[in-house]
Amino acid sequence: MKKICIGIVLGVILIYVGISLNQPQILKGSSENWSVLYKPRKGDEADTEKYPWMGVIKWRNMNDVKMLKVEQMDGKEAYPLFDKEMLAVETGNFNGKKLIDNETFYNPPKKEDLGDSTTFKITWEKDNTMKSELVVLRWEKRYFVKPLF
Repeated sequence: MKKICIGIVLGVILIYVGISLNQPQILKGSSENWSVLYKPRKGDEADTEKYPWMGVIKWRNMNDVKMLKVEQMDGKEAYPLFDKEMLAVETGNFNGKKLIDNETFYNPPKKEDLGDSTTFKITWEKDNTMKSELVVLRWEKRYFVKPLF
């Protein structure tokens, strides 16, 4: 009986590991002041994708900041993702610490399109000083992930 229980437990663990390894990779990166994570989520009836992606851009320090813009860099070209009006605290997109992004990679990004990484340029204001920082997002494999089904 003991061998059967151990066999069942090991079988369940192996199935879970197999499911986890088959989950899509995520985009993750951080810099001195910012951390960025994009991963799939389970869609609902309002979504056109079964597993749309959601991103979180977080300020890593204590005091709140005023985010001015977020751009995706492609070589020397910059493509705006969020501007000053979209990031105003009153609009609810950015609360001084965290920005929830449901639009940039709503359709799952393809590794062939982005390559090994993509770069975001985040510009913010703190203590009346404007600063910018580059965050390189790299594909990262996840282990022991809760399945999306």
